[in-house]
Amino acid sequence: MSDIQIVSFVAASLLIIIVPGVDFALVTRQTVRYGRRAGFVVLAGLFAAALVHATLATAGLSALLVSSPRLYTAVRIAGALYLLYLGGTILWATRPRRTTAAQPVPVAAGTAGGGAPAPDAPPVEEPAVTAAEDRHVARRSFVMGITSQLLNIKVVVFYVTFVPQFVTPGAGAAARTAVLAATFIGLAVLWWACYIMLIDRLQPWLTRPSVLTVIERLTGLILVVLAIRIALSH
Repeated sequence: MSDIQIVSFVAASLLIIIVPGVDFALVTRQTVRYGRRAGFVVLAGLFAAALVHATLATAGLSALLVSSPRLYTAVRIAGALYLLYLGGTILWATRPRRTTAAQPVPVAAGTAGGGAPAPDAPPVEEPAVTAAEDRHVARRSFVMGITSQLLNIKVVVFYVTFVPQFVTPGAGAAARTAVLAATFIGLAVLWWACYIMLIDRLQPWLTRPSVLTVIERLTGLILVVLAIRIALSH
């Protein structure tokens, strides 16, 4: 493989990686809402799924899936339904709710005249995120990443059609395919790691209620639109 081919592959890979898609929506949403740890867990799921796709493509099994109309359609519809579920869930959670009239707040024990806490009262602390909730977020983030990527038929097609363009047929073709797939995955991980750190730096602004609501609704809408596009594609 010549230097020009290597440069062309890296340039084309970076262009494909930075184009917004399902991974962009999920990484952004989870990082903004739950912090960079959740973002990196989504990335771990994407990475695991990418390894599966790369392995199947290197072994020639992805080509069999693409060449089988029934298998191709089954994966495509399953991926579309999963994205529709994710997008619909997010949109439902951010739906406008009817507010009720404010009720009078009872005077808490240990307060002076219903105002500030008494001098000897313990300070009121905000409820912390429990370990169970943290594990739930991490588990859900990983499932989002790996499932959406495994069921993304466009990723399957990418490994079958894009990578082989830079591989010369013959002895060692499988090894060269594996190296190129690993290079692509490495570039993607590096890009998403930098992106997650950037979003984390902006989190104090992005987590403002009005901004967060917009991000949530946009994420849900993007996932639903992508689901419809995938379902209608051939």
